[in-house]
Amino acid sequence: MNIVVLFGGTSPERDVSLRSGENVAATLRARGHQVETLDTADQNFVAKLLQLKPDCVFPALHGADGEDGKVQGLLGMLRIPYVGSDVRASVITMDKYLTKLVAIQNEIPTPSFIHIYDRNDIPDYVSVVNQLGSPFIVKPCDVGSTIGLSLVSSVSEYESSLEEAFRFSDRLLVEEFVDGFEITVGVFRLRDQFFVLPPIWVVKPDKVFDYDTKYKPGGAKHIYDLPISDYASEKLTFYSKRICKIVGVGGVARLDYIVKDETPYLLEINSIPGMTAESLVPDEVRQAGQDFGQFLEDLIRDAL
Repeated sequence: MNIVVLFGGTSPERDVSLRSGENVAATLRARGHQVETLDTADQNFVAKLLQLKPDCVFPALHGADGEDGKVQGLLGMLRIPYVGSDVRASVITMDKYLTKLVAIQNEIPTPSFIHIYDRNDIPDYVSVVNQLGSPFIVKPCDVGSTIGLSLVSSVSEYESSLEEAFRFSDRLLVEEFVDGFEITVGVFRLRDQFFVLPPIWVVKPDKVFDYDTKYKPGGAKHIYDLPISDYASEKLTFYSKRICKIVGVGGVARLDYIVKDETPYLLEINSIPGMTAESLVPDEVRQAGQDFGQFLEDLIRDAL
């Protein structure tokens, strides 16, 4: 099969995307496919894509221009089959604020939050603590890989966290910090059915699962013996399938939760999860007893 893997791009998550794309491409080549990688930061990438005439495109893009529906809309306009979520699902899942609204509307727990969309109307530190408690999280609305995220417990940290988050987005979430077990769940869609991969308990050295912990070898432990009850595990599966179906997620996605007092709190949905050698979804696929290459092939065939 002639496959083009889109990677790179111009978002702050470019480096992770390059690694994800290379891993996907190498895995598919090992299974005998003709695979080309194409960097969407190249201003001629559309012309090159059309010249390659792929049977299917596998987006391995992270962040803006990759997960936000733009590339999906372009591929749809060009009538090129692609793996993953459509424009609607991409737009919703890329925006952490919209994802929270969908979760709340469908009675899926999510940490309390304040949406900042005007730099001239930012709540002061005391107001935030009164509403959300301390510490709390500050993060961009539409950036992944924990980029621009800060854990805040003082006025000075609040000021610097706002400055850092505004480097990556004009809209922020100030979010309640739920101190519990960080659990991530992979969900994939085949023939309009949703399947849940084995959840991972992410054991990290610090309270925040930051960029280095996610992507550097040895940064975090992936543990499948979950420290939660069967009831909480069933809730994870139920909530994950439910919101993926409502939003219309395609391909494979990763949902991040904090579980506290047997309640899973949804943090976000990653419509194009990391596919590096250290990433969570490939690990979950192997834990499920599946070959990662076969898994990728199944997603591609389902997109055709």
